[in-house]
Amino acid sequence: MNGVQRGIRIGLHGAGSAVVDPYGVAHPDGWRGATCGWWLAASDTWHDPRTSPSVRQQRIDGTPVVQTKVAVPGGDVVQRMFVVADHGGRLVMQVSNESPEPVAVAVPTRHLSTTAAAGASHVHGVDTPNGVMAYPLSHRARITFAWPLVLPRFRSAAPIDASQLPSHDQVVRGWMLASDRASRVVPDASSLVAARCELALMTAPEIDAILDTDPILGIMTIAERVRMGDRAQEWTSQLADAVRRSMRSPGRSAWTPRAMVMAARTLSSAVEPTATEDVVRLWQQRGVGTMDPEGGDGSVDSEAGVALRIAAIEHRFVGVATPTSARVLPTGIPVAWRGANVEAHGVVATPDHRLSLALRWHGENAALLWEVDGPPGLHLSAPVVDPGFSSSAAQGEALLRVAP
Repeated sequence: MNGVQRGIRIGLHGAGSAVVDPYGVAHPDGWRGATCGWWLAASDTWHDPRTSPSVRQQRIDGTPVVQTKVAVPGGDVVQRMFVVADHGGRLVMQVSNESPEPVAVAVPTRHLSTTAAAGASHVHGVDTPNGVMAYPLSHRARITFAWPLVLPRFRSAAPIDASQLPSHDQVVRGWMLASDRASRVVPDASSLVAARCELALMTAPEIDAILDTDPILGIMTIAERVRMGDRAQEWTSQLADAVRRSMRSPGRSAWTPRAMVMAARTLSSAVEPTATEDVVRLWQQRGVGTMDPEGGDGSVDSEAGVALRIAAIEHRFVGVATPTSARVLPTGIPVAWRGANVEAHGVVATPDHRLSLALRWHGENAALLWEVDGPPGLHLSAPVVDPGFSSSAAQGEALLRVAP
């Protein structure tokens, strides 16, 4: 990723391939400094998103599918930018005209494949780089443009059938399914998906750099990748080394207990029972106790490592305590959650257990519903919310006496 380019990273699992800046202009890694911009001609004038005051942008549901809107007379033109694996990897721009009038969309045409039915025309009235042409886009219509992620230097890329490429909706669903495979929460769903997608786009050298700098963060990064579908066997040697280094100063990070749980789970997934037992034994021998992350509420700075942001979100629902126990709602119940739908599914609790829970409100108090995935014997408590709650049942419901 370009270290100075501001924007949202998009790409494929294990390979972030481009950055979309705040104006919907893509900066692909494989374009040797070239960019993929877009311009709009409406009934009033040409609109350059880089100078338009009406530009609004967001990730769709936290995924690396970036939506940029530009206002034109009567409505918006909506651009969605993402990457697909088809045909060796393609940068895809889908543009929808949600205004009542026809517009034209101008894009770079080098190595371009498109669903445009009508031919392109030269651009007049706005400054664009060489090779940019305009395509008509009628009322309520959509057009797809696609380019190779890496531009050939000495030849033209063969055109593809852009109509057969996945839609932005399909790409969004794929990323959300990958995140949900690890866990799913409400609220904070989009924040969790966004953090997981950022982590999934990391390359192997980027993860190696995290491991070198911070073994605790490296452990949690690897574990999240495995939760999302990476083969655990591919990471065992790096994981074992990170555990050894982190245990030299186990009190250095408040997140050490969670890191040990994640390491043990990942090694177990790799069918390494001896290594799994060693991690748990080290955890217990070094006196690494219950988590108490900085800030008291489990929150982390927005610039913290991606894996820590994921950990902080899950920690609001379930806190690691010991190899056989966990705390429910360990940072309390935020004011914003009171009276709201609160759920968590598949949150890691111990090396052997995942926990799903929900809150259903009864006035000032909350009914806690839970279900344990794992062998019998997990002990649950909620000392911050209701010190009287304690259970080792695999599933159940209890009314928490929530302190005001």
